[in-house]
Amino acid sequence: MSQRQNYKKIIVIAIAIVVVLAGLFIFSANKPAQQQVSQQQPSQQSSQQASQPVLLKGSGATFPEAQLRKWIEVFTSKNTDIKIEYSGVGSGQGISDFLNGLTTFGCSDVPLKTDQLNQAKNKYGTVYQVPYLLGGVAIVYNVPELKDKQPLKLTPEVLVDILLGKINYWDDPKIKELNPELANLLPHKEIYWIHRSDASGTNEVFTSYLSFVSSEWKSKVGAGKTVQWPLDQIGRGQGAQGNPGVANMVKQTPYSLGYVELAYTKGLGVVALRNNAGKFVLPTPDRVSRAVQSLDIDFTSDIYSLNLLSKIFATTDPDAYPISSPTYMLLKSPDNYDLNTRKALARWLQFIATDGQKPENIAEGYAPIPQSISQKILQLSQLFGK
Repeated sequence: MSQRQNYKKIIVIAIAIVVVLAGLFIFSANKPAQQQVSQQQPSQQSSQQASQPVLLKGSGATFPEAQLRKWIEVFTSKNTDIKIEYSGVGSGQGISDFLNGLTTFGCSDVPLKTDQLNQAKNKYGTVYQVPYLLGGVAIVYNVPELKDKQPLKLTPEVLVDILLGKINYWDDPKIKELNPELANLLPHKEIYWIHRSDASGTNEVFTSYLSFVSSEWKSKVGAGKTVQWPLDQIGRGQGAQGNPGVANMVKQTPYSLGYVELAYTKGLGVVALRNNAGKFVLPTPDRVSRAVQSLDIDFTSDIYSLNLLSKIFATTDPDAYPISSPTYMLLKSPDNYDLNTRKALARWLQFIATDGQKPENIAEGYAPIPQSISQKILQLSQLFGK
């Protein structure tokens, strides 16, 4: 082989070596980058997961729904790492969802009955029933002849007689006697009754009041989330779903009478009811607060057995509206929640006890809780925040 051929062979081998080395360099340079990408993916996924808002899920009473939606909007606008969902399905369903562990918190217009509380305690340990908002049950009517006139006045006795079917017409002498200035306008039309069709805390508050003022109502009908309405049995009664459903049906039904939480009275006539001081009063936030101002509740106690509603109904304050009540938020003990949920609940409770009670954050038709109660909610928020 000539010297020239040997030289060419050496050059080819050298080029081959350079190519191999270059390949190895590129591979080794890329490998850490690939590993880095591989190592970064889990941390990026973890970061994305961590950025997901904590979900607080509630269900129950339709009474506080408008207020809760306002609070949720204000609270989550400043606490973007928390999401709150609330479904107004009635107090009965809210209690059931809470007992079955389907929600973070439940809402009910009445406290848990003793057996329900015991069931919840067996499952969750300590259970908190937090009275976080006040409301009144308004008696509403749709009598076209009375539109834009002064409110119709009723006594508890006349109201019970209407609902028992003893007073059938709007121009009954007993109603005229209470309303001499409206007597000539009251029509000879049958009174049609609209009530809740679902298991309702509003229903229980209202029927508890009727049982309080009338032994006949208590023995014949009684109180509860659902009752057998006497006017249904004679074809002059009809049920509707939730406070919004009752309000809408009364609006659509001339000569009807019904009951809704104060927040749902827009566009309806509202009865001025005689209180225990003998004064006819309309339900307003101020008058609701007057009825409940002395309320003092241990959140962990058997509130149902204390019969707080009767104490409120019995108030003799001349400016108090008698059918008033707190509405309750049901919470499990802190150790039933994961850390993120517990911390989120702590901030939610703190907001309810402080900024939530400010006039600008109270929706129309609701009343703030007494300061003694808001202080207890603040203490509970601190317990959840530990």
